[in-house]
Amino acid sequence: MGMTEALLKPSFRKFKDAVWTPLDAGLRKLGGSPKSVQSVGFGALRGLFMIPYYLPGVPLRRTTTNFAAVIGEPSPRAFYRAFVRQVVLGFKGMEDLRSGRTETIDAMLRIPDQARLESVLAGGAGCLMVMPHCHGSVLAVRAMAARYPTLMLVSPTVKDKRAEAQLSYYKQLGCDFLDVRRSNEATVARAILKAMRQGKIVVGIVDRIQKAPKPGNAYNKSRDMVRVTAFGQPVGAPGWPARFGAKGKSPILPVMVEQTSDALTLHLGMAIEAGDIVETTQAWMQVIEDFIRSFPRDWLFVYDKYWAGVLAQSAAEST
Repeated sequence: MGMTEALLKPSFRKFKDAVWTPLDAGLRKLGGSPKSVQSVGFGALRGLFMIPYYLPGVPLRRTTTNFAAVIGEPSPRAFYRAFVRQVVLGFKGMEDLRSGRTETIDAMLRIPDQARLESVLAGGAGCLMVMPHCHGSVLAVRAMAARYPTLMLVSPTVKDKRAEAQLSYYKQLGCDFLDVRRSNEATVARAILKAMRQGKIVVGIVDRIQKAPKPGNAYNKSRDMVRVTAFGQPVGAPGWPARFGAKGKSPILPVMVEQTSDALTLHLGMAIEAGDIVETTQAWMQVIEDFIRSFPRDWLFVYDKYWAGVLAQSAAEST
């Protein structure tokens, strides 16, 4: 699939796959360039990412408009422009990571409620830190891993070439990571439970939603999907945080990363004790939604096809 066709199809994954090879090559080159060249290059990248907003037939502007309506943003175009700035800022940070310039990244971490995090970890069972896709998620994990023992669960794309590029970032995390897409369920379970027994932070990205299970069967075990509500709509959210939280008696800690040019701020929700899988999943999903509403420009996954549908329905019902 070419870039033009990808833009006209409402699939965030296909768009990323189509643009990744030339984008990755350009980012690698920029990452090793002098700061003056980087400034020009990343500025040009911001301009390129603005173009799809104005192309006819591209669903991106429609999703932006719906999201702006749902969160009360008065100008979808201004919102998208700010979103693009955050995207490019994230790219720049990720190239610093891939190039091994990690001291600067580590120094950027801010945890306003650090005492709460350390109180949770003092329980000895670690915690399951759940977060949405943010521009600064991986960077914040890198910085956090420099302070706390951490295991990050990652899910590189099925496209091997792009997965290889993603692994070039993860190898600079400074902590253990596990490719859950290419590992069997038993391996994943052993790794998570072992990490919790060791008192580690287990980080997982949890906003990869699917179609909601039917109302009469709120937990679909075969898909490990739980029927919950997000932005007023039914969605299927992953059940593994509640399952492993209950099994390992580890608290679930919803978080979100706010990125600026000089800081990576890790915002913490209240710790959630795992119990009933539906109630527990709804609890952390609600915190994630609240975070997204508070820091919408930092949410990278807004253009995922499932979220685009959720936001379209939510916007329609709010008018």
